[in-house]
Amino acid sequence: MYVNATPIRYFVRHRAAHKFASPLAFAFDIDGVLISGDNALPPAKRALSIVNGNSEFGVKIPYILLTNGGGVSESARCHKLSQQLGIKIEPEQYIQAHTVLKSVVQQYADLPVLVLGGKGDTLRKVAQGYGFKQVYNTLDVLAWNSSVWPFHSLTSEERASVMITDFSKISLAAIFVFHDPRNWALDIQVMCDVIRSGGIVGGPYLPDHARNSVDLIFCNPDFIWKSDFERPRLGQGSFKEAFQAVFKSLTGAPYPYTQFGKPTEATYTFAEKVLRNRLLGISYMVGDNPESDIAGANAARWKSILVRTGVYDPRQGPPRHRPTHEVEDVEQAVRWALEQEFRP
Repeated sequence: MYVNATPIRYFVRHRAAHKFASPLAFAFDIDGVLISGDNALPPAKRALSIVNGNSEFGVKIPYILLTNGGGVSESARCHKLSQQLGIKIEPEQYIQAHTVLKSVVQQYADLPVLVLGGKGDTLRKVAQGYGFKQVYNTLDVLAWNSSVWPFHSLTSEERASVMITDFSKISLAAIFVFHDPRNWALDIQVMCDVIRSGGIVGGPYLPDHARNSVDLIFCNPDFIWKSDFERPRLGQGSFKEAFQAVFKSLTGAPYPYTQFGKPTEATYTFAEKVLRNRLLGISYMVGDNPESDIAGANAARWKSILVRTGVYDPRQGPPRHRPTHEVEDVEQAVRWALEQEFRP
């Protein structure tokens, strides 16, 4: 194997005297790969030490974190990850489910949009940071009219976060599900109201041909994800199915939507642009979810490594999407990839 027409053995032996681009880069999933709940998995710190040059090859390997998580700003999550992993993670290295929305913000920047997920108005602030100027959430709707969903009363903390708005005078152009909704019932009810009325909460329900189309965008297709609970938890993909089941029961058909997040082509294309200035060689995706990490990497023609520390359980049978390689944890994944690229 060669890098810049220089044999790998020469590259490793003379790394101090010559500066070459790395022949590979990593994209690491987070939950179930580097982190479990609030704690770093022990192999994660060892793996990141290796990619930072502490190996027999002595070469720093570029990497990004590519996750279907979210719910906070990139800078806030990187600060927490840096503390958990004991290594500085820069926002430029981090792509979460809704980061890709930066690529479409110009289309909606001046339009009223509804943002779902997260706690309080955290994601309003994230969306505003991306460039969305008119951002509302379902707590704002409930504060405007408590009859919208009478089975939830706003807490004092929620009430302090709302933006007082008369939704009878606003036509919402799009619904963005940034992160996993906290109140599925409220959010599904408001989504149905907005779509069926052509954007106006409380407006009359209109037939398809007579109403404005409201764009619907989901950022994470994962049905399940790995927390520190011993069994996988329902994710945003499950919420999407719940909404579509209700909407179809009400109208006779599911509602069209745009999907971002792993394994979509849009998210991997976005990730490739982030890696482009760091990489001249091969991208390796290390993940725990065959349906998102492995499927997306395979479709993007990256190398894929499946670990057993998260969603994937080999006792349930072979994965539907086969990885390039399967290992126990992220440290083994990194060591295997380096062997592939640095051994002649």
